[in-house]
Amino acid sequence: MPGTEDNMFSNLREWFKEKRQSWKDQMDSLLSSDKNKGNTVPKSDDPSQDSPLVSAFITRIKVSPIRNSRLVDVTAEAKNPALAARMANEVVKVYIDQNMETKLAAAKDAVRWLTERIEDERKKVETAENALLQYKQEQGIITGFSNDAEKITAEKLAKLNNQVVEFESKRVETETRYQQALALEKTPDLLDSIPEVLSNDIIKEIKKMEVNLYNKMSELSKKYGSNHPQMVAIQSELAELHQRKATEGKRIVSSLRNEYRMAVAKEDSLKKSFEEQKGESLNMNKKAIQYGVLYRQAESSKHMYELLIKRFKETSLTEEMKTGNIRVIDRAEIPNTPVSPNKSRNILLAVVVGLTMGIGLAFGLEYMDNSVKLPDEIKQYLGIPYLGPIPAYDANEQKYGAVRELITLHSPKSTPSESFRGIRTAVMFSSADVRPQVILVTSARPAEGKTLCAVNIAVAMAQSGSKTLVIDCDMRRPRVHKIFETGENKGLSAVLVGTCELDEAILPTGIENVSVIPSGAIPPNPSELLGSKRMDTIIQELRKSYDRIIIDSPPITAVTDSVVVSSLVDGVIIVIRTAETPKQVVYNAMMSLKAANARILGAVLNAVNIGKDSYYYYHNYYYYYGTGGKSKKQQLKEAA
Repeated sequence: MPGTEDNMFSNLREWFKEKRQSWKDQMDSLLSSDKNKGNTVPKSDDPSQDSPLVSAFITRIKVSPIRNSRLVDVTAEAKNPALAARMANEVVKVYIDQNMETKLAAAKDAVRWLTERIEDERKKVETAENALLQYKQEQGIITGFSNDAEKITAEKLAKLNNQVVEFESKRVETETRYQQALALEKTPDLLDSIPEVLSNDIIKEIKKMEVNLYNKMSELSKKYGSNHPQMVAIQSELAELHQRKATEGKRIVSSLRNEYRMAVAKEDSLKKSFEEQKGESLNMNKKAIQYGVLYRQAESSKHMYELLIKRFKETSLTEEMKTGNIRVIDRAEIPNTPVSPNKSRNILLAVVVGLTMGIGLAFGLEYMDNSVKLPDEIKQYLGIPYLGPIPAYDANEQKYGAVRELITLHSPKSTPSESFRGIRTAVMFSSADVRPQVILVTSARPAEGKTLCAVNIAVAMAQSGSKTLVIDCDMRRPRVHKIFETGENKGLSAVLVGTCELDEAILPTGIENVSVIPSGAIPPNPSELLGSKRMDTIIQELRKSYDRIIIDSPPITAVTDSVVVSSLVDGVIIVIRTAETPKQVVYNAMMSLKAANARILGAVLNAVNIGKDSYYYYHNYYYYYGTGGKSKKQQLKEAA
């Protein structure tokens, strides 16, 4: 159980403090069996000296929860097996007793507290119920408020509202007819246009009689004049009918007036009833709200009172039962074998920990190392071709000759020379259409070995029969003239500023098919010179005279010279120093070249520390077979 160990130790300490004298005797008894083994604990009557003894005892006890259960395993360690068993049993007994005492004390406190709270809550219930009863009496509420009562009130209000709307519409209609009749009352002949007049039976009969008289008068007028007694009699009858029709029209107007007044009275009556019902509903809602507040307060107090009563009964029962929720499943028995030291386990643990730490350290160092180390990383991270490796070699080794930089010339059968020839092969066949003629060799950072790669690739191309020219475009730290042991007075910078002709700057090296243009005097503005139109013109002129032109340039991240020249060449080779150059630095350099629309032929891994087996991995990584089953190296020999 979580927290059992801390709780048990806390109870032990409290028990020790309360029963100081008795536990000293028990501790002496428990630890007396260790006297012959040098583990006696000095006696002391000073309470301040009790803490070390308690701590010494507790350090020998261990409490371990058993997973997926509510059990704990209590173990004790001692040099005497009987003492260990007794210590474990005594600790459990003390914990159970202390837990029971604590539980009973808590129950007593709870009973006392509940008694006080119950009395307070009873008074609250009484006060709340009296307030509710008083409010019901004041407002004349008998049964309280229900949803049905509110529903009936709402239905009454809705019904009255519908009646008001209905009679308001009737009043408007009646008023319209009355106003129309009132306007035509002074012109009896126009009353015929009123629907009530048209539909009146008396008016219809009068009109019928008028029609007959008019017809009769029309017949008589053919025989008699207007003063003839019969004609006069008909005219008299017509006048009488007109008078009757006018009288009936006035009666209809009077009837409409009465109907209108009745409609107005009915509408006013309904509106008054609606307002009264509306006020009654609002008043009922206010009463219901206040009633609900008082009712809920009374119910809440009553509910709390009942909960306290229930809790009081449960707590009182717990106090009376005097039983705990902790019991012993298995008592500690005297062990037959010791638990420590376990030499086999300790040795195995040491081996496992050592191996784990070693492997973890190795993986940690590998994870933190962000440099380029393998050909796969060039393809996967940079997305450019891998041209080949250049093994790390010592310039002082006799087998590589006297001059380290021109190892392809002085030690043509060495492994590094073979690597440069492999790079030459990869460069020549980097494109299936056109082989690059002007090649720029650069690196992301200084000291990557770009100059060494440039001169040896040039020698390798010259050895295959290509007329090759090396141009030193590193006008900040030039080294090509030192490697080929040529002068530097006349060079590329002099040609660019116009103080020297191009033919004068091209110097022999003493190596077949290899010429060189040194950088010359270091100018104050290398980038402007290399990016000038004159530089482009020089390269175009040299294309006519040489099969291959290898250009050595400064590091990309240091200056912009390489990026400027990269737009004038057919391809760029990036030299990467194995396990030293960070991937991000190479990536940034590559992106700078791509921003200048440079064509990147691939990357070379320099200073590769490899044995025989790993060399074939690095070296043959870029080999693959083309059409006809011939490797690129075989194709190069045939082409040469």
